[in-house]
Amino acid sequence: MLFLIFIIFSIFAVNPVSAKELQVGVSPLMLDLGTVGKGESVVGSFFIVTSSKDEIVVKLKSSRSNFDFFKKKENIDIVHYVSEEDSSGWVYFPENPYVLKYEDDQLNTKSGTISDWEKVNFVLNVPDDADSCYHAFKIEPIPYATKEEGTSVDIIAMVAITVKFKVEGDCEVRGEILDIMQDSSSKYIDIGVYFKNTGTATVSLFSPEVMILYENGTLLDKTRSGYLYVAPGDIGVLNARFNPNKVHPGNYLLNSTVAYGANTTSKQVTLTIEEPKIIDATVSVPVTTDGINYNFFLLFAIIILIAYKIYKRDN
Repeated sequence: MLFLIFIIFSIFAVNPVSAKELQVGVSPLMLDLGTVGKGESVVGSFFIVTSSKDEIVVKLKSSRSNFDFFKKKENIDIVHYVSEEDSSGWVYFPENPYVLKYEDDQLNTKSGTISDWEKVNFVLNVPDDADSCYHAFKIEPIPYATKEEGTSVDIIAMVAITVKFKVEGDCEVRGEILDIMQDSSSKYIDIGVYFKNTGTATVSLFSPEVMILYENGTLLDKTRSGYLYVAPGDIGVLNARFNPNKVHPGNYLLNSTVAYGANTTSKQVTLTIEEPKIIDATVSVPVTTDGINYNFFLLFAIIILIAYKIYKRDN
């Protein structure tokens, strides 16, 4: 473990800590919790480290990990068995925040002196309906200085720790494009790519290329969609918008490739693109003549009449 702490502070040695800069890191940078059953809990731990003599309060925040983590060389064997379900909400910190307080008991390394380190324990509670695949989330240390000397103090959280684990069971990452259709309620040429998740893993997906072609196969225009998370069994719609001044009503070929996880799938359909709807933005206003609003005077006269009748009745 001391070797891992040394690695973290090799980063600190490259950029020496100034009097106005406090740096906080974690060790190790990646933690593998192994295989966990559905409905089970497991305890994990890591270290928060700093080379500063200032007292620092560190709050821990868990967040969703990026799929790029599983594209690394060390994860190449499991990249096709990954769920992108957000597991950051399954984390519980028995103690949060933590206080890094300078003590005389220091650790000397080749890269410098480490004033303090704090062991962090957390609990991962896997729900009963979790995807049976590999998962990952990040824990980020967010530091605050309890005492500031001088005009300002810059606090830097160097890195977050990524926690990896596998939920037991069979994992299947599959999906298909059901259809490609136009959204007729839009005033633009909006194309929807309907994707169904037929596997057991939550996936993020996007279409890097949605193409409109003439019927002879000549490309007219192309664009890409945004990103979307789709759970097992659900249908997600990727939206792609085209310029109505370039794409006119008529029959076309539409082709889309959807990337999900480490996989891709494509589909081509024949579609009749309709004229976009023109949304009437006209707002009705009271009729006026020469700047006079007669509706106001009519309402005022009615109020006066009602008030007069009430007065006559009471007298």
